[in-house]
Amino acid sequence: MKRTLAALWAALSSRALAPLVIGFFFALYIGIAFFTDETLTVLITLTSRNRLLAAVLGLLPLNFACRMVVEAAGYLKRRRALSRGAVALEPALYDETVELAASPDFAELPERLNAAGYRTKESGELLAAWRGVSLAPARLVFLATACCLFAGILVSLVGRSVTRQPVIEGEPFPSPTTTGGLVQRIIFKQSFGSILAKDLIMEVAGTGPGEGTRELGVYPPNLVGGAFVYPRYLGVALDCKFTAPDLPGGFERSDIFAIYPPGKEAQMAVKGSPYKITLSLEKPQDGSDPYMTGQMVLHFKLVKGSDLLLEGNVPKGGEFVRDGFRLAIPEARRMVLTDFVVDYGVLLIWGAGLLLLVAVLIWLPVRLFFPRREMLFQAGGGTVRACSHAEGRAREHAGVFHEVLDVLAGKQSDSSVS
Repeated sequence: MKRTLAALWAALSSRALAPLVIGFFFALYIGIAFFTDETLTVLITLTSRNRLLAAVLGLLPLNFACRMVVEAAGYLKRRRALSRGAVALEPALYDETVELAASPDFAELPERLNAAGYRTKESGELLAAWRGVSLAPARLVFLATACCLFAGILVSLVGRSVTRQPVIEGEPFPSPTTTGGLVQRIIFKQSFGSILAKDLIMEVAGTGPGEGTRELGVYPPNLVGGAFVYPRYLGVALDCKFTAPDLPGGFERSDIFAIYPPGKEAQMAVKGSPYKITLSLEKPQDGSDPYMTGQMVLHFKLVKGSDLLLEGNVPKGGEFVRDGFRLAIPEARRMVLTDFVVDYGVLLIWGAGLLLLVAVLIWLPVRLFFPRREMLFQAGGGTVRACSHAEGRAREHAGVFHEVLDVLAGKQSDSSVS
């Protein structure tokens, strides 16, 4: 049982596991590409619906979590060795391990190592020397970054849910998990930022006491009631009233129409009659944007069967009357078709981005200016075991290490001659 657990741990914490899993999905991607142009979409769908593929993807965050444990354990073991807390040195923790027949006399070594910039500790038959700052914390943050990234991807694939709802001025905000408040205004304006050319802002007033107005924009996505808010398409919410000579009862309809930008058409069937009305936003002659200004004029076409009966314009709050036909638009309000995405994997992915920034800010200055270098010399039984570890400037460190080995070997030769 212990051997099985040890083998399982060795596999889960292996550096080779992540490249193997990534290579597997890359090969699967190439295979899917032979059968469809929507390769990435199909791969995402397969992984989200197939438990086996999801389990294989789950090996990635598990592998990086296990490697964090291995990295932390190795760091703590090296620190214990430096502080004389280790009974025996573990060669696997070091870059180079040398055992030579030498005298356990370390009398001259601390002064020589101090002159080379190393700090030293000596206790009986153990001498430790080090300089610089360890990169282990940065490596742990890098591993945590990869763990959060792939865990976020996995959570997004298997647990993501999307609900598309219209957000309309003057109507309750349609959050899928809360009441959401009241949509006071939808503002669409020119942007002076470096990312977006235009800004879309939805002003939502809170419903509870003391709750103010919240502005929901396009970027970054806002979190409302546990769902991320992604505005997708602009449109208009219209109240339409239509009467015709052969439709004395008239027809009324309040609905949303995706008729932005100006010129884009949407058709409305008049229930219980052969009439159909095609609507679009009229583009103002001054070149302004009717969605920005709120001055909306609707262009319509009235069709009966396949015959075009009427065509004209109706301003918001106005009407068109001719030959017994009447089309009125009492109200036209801005509308945004919005995706409400419940996806907690996004938080992990954002967290991975922040962790990556922290790791780089730690790793770069330490690696460039204060790389960690360690040496340990343990005597016993007429031999000296010497271990060396360097996280930067390895050639310079190796020169000092081998120089110390030469000194130890020379002392053994001198004692043999005498």
